Amino acid sequence: MLLILAVFSATVPAAAVDNGALGIRPSTESDFFHLALFPGAAADATAVVSNHTAQPVTLLTYPVDGQTTPQGSFAFASRSDPRKGIGAWVQLKNGQVTIPANTDSKVPFRLTVPPGTPPGDYSGGLIIQAPMVQGKTTTLEGGTAVRLNIVQRQGVRIYLKVAGTAIKSMSHGKLAWTHNDGNLNFTLPVTNTGNTILHPRADLSLTGWPESGTRLRFDAPENLLPGASINLHSRLQHAPVAMTGHAEAAITSEAGTGLASTNILYAPWLLLAIAIILIAATVYAIWRGVKFIRRARAALAQVGSSATATGSHKRTAHPNEPGVP
Repeated sequence: MLLILAVFSATVPAAAVDNGALGIRPSTESDFFHLALFPGAAADATAVVSNHTAQPVTLLTYPVDGQTTPQGSFAFASRSDPRKGIGAWVQLKNGQVTIPANTDSKVPFRLTVPPGTPPGDYSGGLIIQAPMVQGKTTTLEGGTAVRLNIVQRQGVRIYLKVAGTAIKSMSHGKLAWTHNDGNLNFTLPVTNTGNTILHPRADLSLTGWPESGTRLRFDAPENLLPGASINLHSRLQHAPVAMTGHAEAAITSEAGTGLASTNILYAPWLLLAIAIILIAATVYAIWRGVKFIRRARAALAQVGSSATATGSHKRTAHPNEPGVP
């Protein structure tokens, strides 16, 4: 059987600042870089890279843009992704750095905002990437060989505020729901349509039968970068087997408040079938009852008419008539 070798490069999500072996941090701030510049301006900054191991290590260094994950977390773009913001505006003297054992080394860089850049919040990061660790080759069923190579990255965030008018704006889509595995799941899409970072929060209220006055909270994202869209999720565990009601979500953020609502109606097919049969039987019984009453009234009216006709034709004898004593 033909042996095929598949080589994968798994990238561990970059995260500041230190994993115990390697680390990267700003030289003058405690966590991330926070810069504010006008369009066309530039700023110099320095990152500190730490090697806590007993061996020297050579690391790749490169800038990337920031992005919002579908779960609402901050993440660094991959090295191969297009660079449109901070990833394209940061310049390094070298694309790699060698750190001696148990030593800190400085990595200077310059961030230049292109002229005409729209105002607002921009995010990205400076990445250090360790040499690839080659994994063991495993033979799968069928004779296919697979090897998992691991590339470890770490990064320090760079938050940039470009001067100008800040626009705080957010839109939302339709509130949707599904009933699966005994849970009632809600989904609410939101989009940051402004130019500043937002931190949306949303609460849900349920009214109806048998749930009434129930309040739920949507998962809160870490942040929502300008232009990013995510789905907020909420769940009612151990939901009723059948329910009819109304759900309303209240969304709040730095952009203000908003409301989204939807109607809820669900029941098992067996329960729906029984309900339909009962309703049909009730309607049929009412129809038969009304028909019976109408027939009864018609019969009584006919009997009354016959009795009246008989009474009007009965002859009454006069005292002076012959044959009357």
